[in-house]
Amino acid sequence: MNLRNICCFFIVALFFYACYDDKGNYEYRDINEITVEGIDASYARDVDDSLRIYPVLKGTMYDDTSRFTYRWEVAGRTLVETYNLEIQVDMVPGERSCRFVVKDKETEVEKYHRFSLNVSSSTAGDLIMVLSKYQGRAELSYLRLDKPSNWAINYYQDRYDELLGVEPKQLRIVYAEANRCQPFVNSYGRVMVLADNRVSLLDKSSLMLDTINPYLTGEAYTGLASYPPPDIEGYESQYLIEEGISIWRSDVYGSYFQQATYFAEVSGGTLYTAYNLAPSVWTPGYTYKGKSPHKGSLSAFAFWDAMDPTPDTHQIQMGYDCGDIILFDKTYGRFVYGSAYGGVKEIKKADFKYFEGYNLLWGSATNMADDGCVAVLNNGDNCRLVLFKSGYEEENAKNTTKKWVADIAAGDVIKSTTKFYCMKYTNYMFFVTDGNLYLYNLLDIQSGMAPNSRNLVTKLTDMGYDGDAVITDICVSRTEKTLLLGVSRYGNDMEASGEEAKGDLLYFDLNSSTLSVQYNEEKSYKGIAGIPVDVEIKYQTHWRDGMFKGELKDNI
Repeated sequence: MNLRNICCFFIVALFFYACYDDKGNYEYRDINEITVEGIDASYARDVDDSLRIYPVLKGTMYDDTSRFTYRWEVAGRTLVETYNLEIQVDMVPGERSCRFVVKDKETEVEKYHRFSLNVSSSTAGDLIMVLSKYQGRAELSYLRLDKPSNWAINYYQDRYDELLGVEPKQLRIVYAEANRCQPFVNSYGRVMVLADNRVSLLDKSSLMLDTINPYLTGEAYTGLASYPPPDIEGYESQYLIEEGISIWRSDVYGSYFQQATYFAEVSGGTLYTAYNLAPSVWTPGYTYKGKSPHKGSLSAFAFWDAMDPTPDTHQIQMGYDCGDIILFDKTYGRFVYGSAYGGVKEIKKADFKYFEGYNLLWGSATNMADDGCVAVLNNGDNCRLVLFKSGYEEENAKNTTKKWVADIAAGDVIKSTTKFYCMKYTNYMFFVTDGNLYLYNLLDIQSGMAPNSRNLVTKLTDMGYDGDAVITDICVSRTEKTLLLGVSRYGNDMEASGEEAKGDLLYFDLNSSTLSVQYNEEKSYKGIAGIPVDVEIKYQTHWRDGMFKGELKDNI
């Protein structure tokens, strides 16, 4: 018998033995077959929208919901283990495969019901944004303005697993849309977050960190320079100057808007600029490490001294004459000024007073003639208010310069922690100190009248707050119809410890003609952030004063 026959013999023998050993004991049980209804095949939601699904179980034997366990999964990750799904869609945009898993407690048989969830951006529109300090880190919160929505509260680290920093300082919105001018802007503009002397670059539509250029660096300002290597040693962002929207007008056919804007920052005590940020026509340029002519260090604040609206012609104009960049050499206590195109100029002693020992705390263009400006200097909590304007040098009347007008001690109601807003078309400024909101006439500087308690508009205790609450920031809408205040209820807890968010946003209706403010409790919110550091309104599109052809474009 050959080997093949031997193998076949053993296989047949094993088969018969297995059949003989089978006792033939087959017992069958009916299984409760489950069907799930009430779940659509697909859902579409914006980020931070609510998603509610209420399934209905039907079983061939029983459908008592207490006899099952439940699990909702998104992209393989368990969301919740409840019968009904009621969540806020805290996810980045994209389409996801989901399933509802029902498990019979007795038989452990699982039923899967699959569906899809398409998440779209909720941030590609107007938002109120709050940069705050929460649990010792920089955090973001926002509220959509295009429809009734819930706040996304301290969401950034949990959603993106990214840390913005631990010492938040500033939010800056850049409206130019020019893909060729990266990293300053992209085709949707920018939201910049300054924390720990580093600027994180977020997409203005998605609020996601740029995957190619996540941070602003000194190299961005060096352009095509290659040899000798540009000197950007010491670059560290200290203050982002408001975007100078120089050109924003319709083309001659009215088919699109031509754009060209300026961006500048104080970094390492020097001036860095980017000009002609534009999608086409104008060539962008960059300057770096513009130093004070006195060789001292520049204060970590700067501002444009003119924001005059460009006259409207046959082309729709929404830009500004931005003027010069006002800077302050804190080493020598001297004002200086620069240009978006680079360079920092001296102001002669005959034209401007010195302020040794002071720092530039804040400043703004005003509605006064000759590009009149106001600045606040501080030496600790010892502050001074300074008025100045553009003019001609005393020593050489052919040269333009900045001219001192008046300065006074700022009194007891302005401190190093005070925040300010200067009205665009009247000579008044609002400011907040501790728990109080004040309104001050800038012409009083020339009269020698410092702000005091008579300038008080309202205080937090009038709105039910205790004495530990403080106003940490002020923001006014571009229409000047709304005034927002960031409020902290953390008291002496400067790290905003604990789970509870104790940062609030108070909403006031503002009349820019009478300068009256009315607290709007219905539109105010509590517990929406950590300690508010910077409150801003992110508009998706630039409209000068929130208007277009006489039509109000803003929804705040």
